[in-house]
Amino acid sequence: MDLDLGQEIATLSENIWLSVLGLSLHTSATQGTALPGGPTVDGIVTISGDWQGAVIVQMPQPLAAKVASIMFSLGAAEPTLEDVQDALGEITNMTGGNLKALMPGSCHLSLPAVIGGNDYRIRIPTARVLTRVLFECDGLPAVVSLVAAGGTSAPQLLN
Repeated sequence: MDLDLGQEIATLSENIWLSVLGLSLHTSATQGTALPGGPTVDGIVTISGDWQGAVIVQMPQPLAAKVASIMFSLGAAEPTLEDVQDALGEITNMTGGNLKALMPGSCHLSLPAVIGGNDYRIRIPTARVLTRVLFECDGLPAVVSLVAAGGTSAPQLLN
């Protein structure tokens, strides 16, 4: 089942960021396919059950640090790596949980996994990107992707 949930991803992501972080997240006018160079942080949750796939939230490290600072009320203190990972994991979990509720049948959400670094690609074998929405927050990009498991075409690389 192919789902195009671009509008739903946009609305729920904007609502999560505003209610949890007090940040305005806006759909970007330029829907590119990749984040700019430099360190990035990516959160992934899988959805299993009657529908199978994953939700991936990606952003540059400076935006992930800002998210962590706000989420954990760090003020002027620099967030630790664990702070950044925990914050992005929580944002990814909230995004995935909201999307899971839109899937047909009975589905379950995994715990979030968070990775970060420079010049890497995420590859989920047999998966295909259904929807990819590019956002902007304070001039920095963020991407939310919905991928479906069980594709017959070559796996797509994200990032």
